Amino acid sequence: MTDDFYQAALAALRHHLDEAAVDYALDDGEIVVDGHRLGLSITFDGFVTQGEHTLAPLDIQIHVDGDSGDRFRVGTLGIGPDPASAMHEAISEWHLLAVTPLMAALGAPLENRRGASQPRQLAGWDLFVGRVGIRGKVPPELRMDSEFYRSLLERLRKVVAQWEQPGRFELRSVYFMAACGPEGREIQAAVDGLVNGELSELFSTLPWPESGETYLYKQLFVLRSRGHD
Repeated sequence: MTDDFYQAALAALRHHLDEAAVDYALDDGEIVVDGHRLGLSITFDGFVTQGEHTLAPLDIQIHVDGDSGDRFRVGTLGIGPDPASAMHEAISEWHLLAVTPLMAALGAPLENRRGASQPRQLAGWDLFVGRVGIRGKVPPELRMDSEFYRSLLERLRKVVAQWEQPGRFELRSVYFMAACGPEGREIQAAVDGLVNGELSELFSTLPWPESGETYLYKQLFVLRSRGHD
């Protein structure tokens, strides 16, 4: 079954690149795009039945140029009426969370066909924002054009501004999850796949909206430096 997820994830990558009209090559199970090699590692421990639903807890690492895969590692949970549907939902969420911003940073944004604007800048880095992953009813205050979200980016800027500017092409990542509910909240942020206490604390001080129901909010940011080219 793990191989089924691998093939589905690989197909999602290829479909993205086809839709973006970007040239790539498939070499020994890896994708080569814009001079970079992308490999995948899949962790899947089996489907879980919960009432009438089938759950597919999935963890995918994207290895860029042979790295450990931690920078763009994202866990997803597919939910559907049967295993096939749950698999599809897990892969779809992974695509929106991780593939979309990473491919944009490698020159393959889907918006290419519609004349996308240049990526936004954050403390001297190009910023590519993945779609928000949600569970539960997320308050409207968390929409991406809100004052809350602008405050989140400002806190992110404080940490990114401390990074050394590399003299070559480099990709980095910030991933965070926020679980908020009637009994409190838990915020965790990671930089390049490693939990970062400073950023976690900064995100914790945000005025997260209260809710009578627990909600989970997660997002991946990909940051790119082009060096001194």
